[in-house]
Amino acid sequence: MNADQFATSDFESGRQKTILCVEDETDLRSDIVEELVSAGYRVIEAGNGREALLELEAARPDLILCDITMPELGGYELMARLRADRPDLAEVPFVFLTALADRVEVLNGKNAGADDYLVKPVDFDDLLATIKSRLRLVDRIRLSLLADLQREQQQLIEQAVREGEITLAALAAALDHVSIGIFLLDETGEVRMTNEAGRHLISEGDGLSLTATRLYARAAKTSQPLKSVLAAVLQEAGNSHTIAVEREEGHPLVLQLSSIRLPDCNSPHAIVFVVDPDKQPYISPEVLAPLFGCTAAEAKLAAALVAGKRLEEIGEEFGVKPSTITFHLQNLFQKTHTHRQTDLVALLIRATVPLSLSN
Repeated sequence: MNADQFATSDFESGRQKTILCVEDETDLRSDIVEELVSAGYRVIEAGNGREALLELEAARPDLILCDITMPELGGYELMARLRADRPDLAEVPFVFLTALADRVEVLNGKNAGADDYLVKPVDFDDLLATIKSRLRLVDRIRLSLLADLQREQQQLIEQAVREGEITLAALAAALDHVSIGIFLLDETGEVRMTNEAGRHLISEGDGLSLTATRLYARAAKTSQPLKSVLAAVLQEAGNSHTIAVEREEGHPLVLQLSSIRLPDCNSPHAIVFVVDPDKQPYISPEVLAPLFGCTAAEAKLAAALVAGKRLEEIGEEFGVKPSTITFHLQNLFQKTHTHRQTDLVALLIRATVPLSLSN
């Protein structure tokens, strides 16, 4: 399995997903909430657009399910407000639920920026399938981004090592900043160096093990494929492979194995990068602070976002109001010229890897 194939595989996070249901008909909203909760979702309720805006100050849903015709603030107006004032919600799917079944209305809704459009009376099977499909799409986009970042990091690191710009110890320390496990293997397949992130992966005992200085896949299903890929990498210069290693819990680990020639060393080596898709990288605020003229508060927020924390979690941790978090996030968007959280996080990781290597 190469990185592109892995990036398009089903990648549903184990975290319980949150749906904001905005519907003014109390009985219908109650039925929808019951179906969503039974399907395993956490649900936030709102009776109209204004109530939804209040709920969104304290929570960030994974998907918004919204009626169009509602008192005080309707669905179109709510979506327009969010698109204009809440760029941090740009990646959150917005699905209209309405009795307006006319084709023109459906097209108007989609042209206005809706991701999907469901018509009343509600077909709950269709509703659940649509929500699941939209959430899967968001996850696949995130995983594709992870794969792209991993490829970029590997190319940068391999070039630096080949050209003798950094020592292996510096490489190991740098990769700890982005939570990537690294194993350096000699021509016999023995592990000669492991960074802290790699040692932590081994200590968890799920997916990979280190026995007699050799790296193994614990699951029989992926043990032999890993051995074969490693042998191929050590035999041919410039060879590179990506493989997924099964685990008992969580999504498979993603391993990238590449042959590498170290400075002043004629024997071939293999470098193995290991990414855990269930864990977000950590970058310290001190590393982020000098970037883009960030304030200390903005750097703390950026580090928390890179670590995969939700806005409401960050607000609780910092002891600040949601409006303060939104204010700092807007400043980060302006300073980094980004508009979505995924783009912001990707930029921060790309920018900090070379910084870590140079330090």
